[in-house]
Amino acid sequence: MGALSFTSPLLLLALGALPLIWLLLRATPPSPKRENFPAFIILRQLKTAEETPDRTPWWLLLMRLLLAGLIILGLAGPVLNAPAPGTQTGPMLLVVDNSWAAAQHWRTRQDALREAAAEAAQTDRQVFILTTAPERTPAPLEPMTGEAARAAADAMTPAPFAADRAGAASRLAELDRYFTSGAEIRWLSDGLAGEGDQTLTDALSGRGELAIFNDARAPKYQLRPLQSAENALAYRVERLDAAAPAEGAVIATARDGRELARSEFEFAAGELARDVTLNLPLALANELSITRIEGVASAGAVRLSDARDRRALIGLARNAESSSDNLLKGDHYIREALNPYASFLEDDLSTLLQSDVSVIVLDDIGRLRASERDELSAWVERGGVLIRFAGPVLAEAAQDSAPDLIPAPLRGGGRAFGGALTWDTPQHLDIFPAESPFAGLDAADDVLIRRQVLAEPGGETTQRTWARLKDGTPLVTGARQGKGVIALFHVTATPDWSDLPLSGLFIDMLRRLTFLSALGPDAASEGADARYAPLRLLTGEGRMTRPDDAARALTAAELALAPSPARAPGFYGAPEAPLALNAVPVGAAFEPISISGAAIQAYEAAPPVSLSPPLVVAALLLLLADGIIALMLSGRLNWRPAAAALLAAGVISGPMDRASAQPLDAPIEEKIVDAALTTRLAYIASGDSAIDTLTEQGLAALSRELYRRTAIEPAPPERIDPDTDDLSVYSFLYWPIAPGAETPSDAALANIENFMRFGGLLLIDTRDDERAVGAGSTPEGQALQRILGALDIPPLRPVDDSHVLTRSFYLLNSLYGRNNNNPVWVEADSSGSNDGVTALIIGGRDWIGAWAADSFGRPLRPMGSGGPRARELAYRAGVNMVMVAFTGNYKSDQVHTPILLERLGK
Repeated sequence: MGALSFTSPLLLLALGALPLIWLLLRATPPSPKRENFPAFIILRQLKTAEETPDRTPWWLLLMRLLLAGLIILGLAGPVLNAPAPGTQTGPMLLVVDNSWAAAQHWRTRQDALREAAAEAAQTDRQVFILTTAPERTPAPLEPMTGEAARAAADAMTPAPFAADRAGAASRLAELDRYFTSGAEIRWLSDGLAGEGDQTLTDALSGRGELAIFNDARAPKYQLRPLQSAENALAYRVERLDAAAPAEGAVIATARDGRELARSEFEFAAGELARDVTLNLPLALANELSITRIEGVASAGAVRLSDARDRRALIGLARNAESSSDNLLKGDHYIREALNPYASFLEDDLSTLLQSDVSVIVLDDIGRLRASERDELSAWVERGGVLIRFAGPVLAEAAQDSAPDLIPAPLRGGGRAFGGALTWDTPQHLDIFPAESPFAGLDAADDVLIRRQVLAEPGGETTQRTWARLKDGTPLVTGARQGKGVIALFHVTATPDWSDLPLSGLFIDMLRRLTFLSALGPDAASEGADARYAPLRLLTGEGRMTRPDDAARALTAAELALAPSPARAPGFYGAPEAPLALNAVPVGAAFEPISISGAAIQAYEAAPPVSLSPPLVVAALLLLLADGIIALMLSGRLNWRPAAAALLAAGVISGPMDRASAQPLDAPIEEKIVDAALTTRLAYIASGDSAIDTLTEQGLAALSRELYRRTAIEPAPPERIDPDTDDLSVYSFLYWPIAPGAETPSDAALANIENFMRFGGLLLIDTRDDERAVGAGSTPEGQALQRILGALDIPPLRPVDDSHVLTRSFYLLNSLYGRNNNNPVWVEADSSGSNDGVTALIIGGRDWIGAWAADSFGRPLRPMGSGGPRARELAYRAGVNMVMVAFTGNYKSDQVHTPILLERLGK
């Protein structure tokens, strides 16, 4: 019947019994109506106005016949868009491209799998499912029933890998023992061309009748990174089908989920690629984590950025003896090599040391002044990376004395450049040592070294050689100094002495060195064998998930390879400086599939839909209506009062002016909705812009530590105004007291009191601990006294090492801050409210100054005493306070452990 078919058509013969049902229902009248009468005389005079019919009303007969017809049709199993019965009786092989390219329209493939499973179930055929995405341990190809194939289709998800069709073709030999005759083969392709297409097609065609399916009209997108310009990130959006115009947006997000930039794009008809740029300053560009095409659920529409993609700020020290011609200056080649990956600052060395550069390049500088040497050495000790290039000036300086800040001692002598060696035959590069930062790079055969400043052989030189020539002489030496690194190229940064500055290897080597600074001070200590644990993994739909037990740690060399089941795409390493492995390599092809000699057909427009459930539901509703009508006709259900009540309600509500009706609750502000749905730390504005800025930076740094150390993943902190904002959506509130702060209004005080009363934790910080010698001895303390005089607060007591605040996450002796001279006060007795959790903490230890750090994690305020260890204790105190605010007193029983053990002993 066209698109309609039945799974049990013989049940339709029951429709022939409808005339018999008509006769039975027509011969069954309703129950007679009873009349009470006192005597026969009254009975003779009684005239009944309402007569009881002796037959069932015609409209009720029709409704009951319709009810019976619906039941018969529902049991017959009608199906809309059911597949036509196949003529084949052999097995069915379903080849599924479950790749990232298929994720964009995965439901279409699942519908096709369900349709094939339904056909196999009707004819009781064996079904085999072969997936083409690579797997760690492929499941054996075994026959399954149609019902089992449908269950497998429902559970199947796309993988974040490209289809490996050549590997799938090699597995077809497992099916030869089952295929005694020609099989029906359906290849549900992802529409993307790849290696092994013809190989798989030939292997399938030799085993049965092949049909290839592709949703050519469904758009498929891929996001490809381009070479970025200064302060701009460039990407290319590609699509497979250019028949229709399209539009979308590319969104860049930070590590904490913030949206950093958005760029809209539009495709005209016939256009396959469109370039987009995201303009970001250096500080925000270094926070970039994920860039994706909005609304496209595919790993191919996602690009992960890591510490290697961050743009370092490189300082180029001016050399007065260098040429004014750009092509003769080493700075020119360094800029050309690193321009897509770094920003540059060119100035004298003393000015660079006072800036925020993370890498300093000295091009052929021989002697350093004593003051510059000491400052530069201290800068390297703190974690800077110093890159030096040789040349005539450095070679001349090496003749007289050992230059300062050199990884290995240089050899003086009277060679062509005063200590430089000249060969009759240029030398090639040797392979890079495993302990070198350049390990894994290919030594380019076309790079020739013609001159070089030699290093003293043996000793430390051998251990500090990061790159050498075929004859064993060092090309690059390097060494750690404190937390930083010093590296020396024994050739010039220009092509005078070698071809290295003209090669792509020069770019990779400089990027590896700048990468040491991008990762932080500890990066230089990590060798080539260092392994990075999985942090977040990418699914085929482009979502980030937590790694499972099968995910393993990878080395930097493995992260440079294409993804595979053993190298799942995602983020690896530390949260503050992760390494990324993308699902799609940069140079991967993106073309529509085209196989010679094979016809490609589209998927079915609509999957089969069973009509039995809605027919059964309609029959049940008619059955309920029939019961109600039967009760009404028999007089057992008085419907007049109910109808009168409904009519009265309509009359009363009719004249009401609906435009004047007001909602029961006022609309909720967008800020409150966001705060309720997102975990955030909040602070009360002090009125001093400097204090508020420091407070926001401190809470942001504490939020990052919470993300790194605990299960709490807070968004950026929120600034609130207790006069107007709803505090009930926050759990932790920080209140810095500024000198001369005014007492808040009554409404604000009431809002704060309700916040503490109903479960919030308020931390009041006067930040005067190093100056306070008593209550009210500082302007901040005097302001606090005025505020507390107007605020309804409970009795307070000092915090001791038995309080739950010192045990909620870390075991501490006190709530450490930037200074720790005076006690910290908390609610004296919190057992009667807030589930036993203190609602108030008051101190002057300047916690926000201890936590505050910039976006690179560098502290903004020095500690009072104790150095890094004291700052770590302050972070732990902050984590403890936030954990109490969010988790309550679930650890408070640990405080009473000795008493509980004593009672158990008794």
